[in-house]
Amino acid sequence: MLISMKTKILIVEDNQDFRNMVKCYLEKQNLGFEIHEAATGLLGVEKALQERPKIVLMDIRLPFLNGIEASSQIKKVFPDCKIIILTMFESPREREVFKNDNIDDYLGKSEVYDKLIPTIQKYLMEGRNEN
Repeated sequence: MLISMKTKILIVEDNQDFRNMVKCYLEKQNLGFEIHEAATGLLGVEKALQERPKIVLMDIRLPFLNGIEASSQIKKVFPDCKIIILTMFESPREREVFKNDNIDDYLGKSEVYDKLIPTIQKYLMEGRNEN
């Protein structure tokens, strides 16, 4: 498989049902992910500083610190961390509003089952190719 054991993934999402769904989906893939969670942007930054994830799955609209600001704070400390926005804002026009250097990719929340694993694999392989 393309993904090494112990790949840390942080899910930052205030909707507990969606967060649980993504976590369960990732666990069912049996790819050896170590999954961490945070319910707010502020907690997401704190958890990222503690756990040093390779991938952060970040919502945009979060309490206390939005996902764009949280992504910026994480990237300042861990520039190699890949941040994938999971958003309800799925049109190109809406995504363009949130585009910046701290965001590596966007997936619509409706695309999780189709595109999340290939997107994660792409960034993990990219990291291996740089080493």
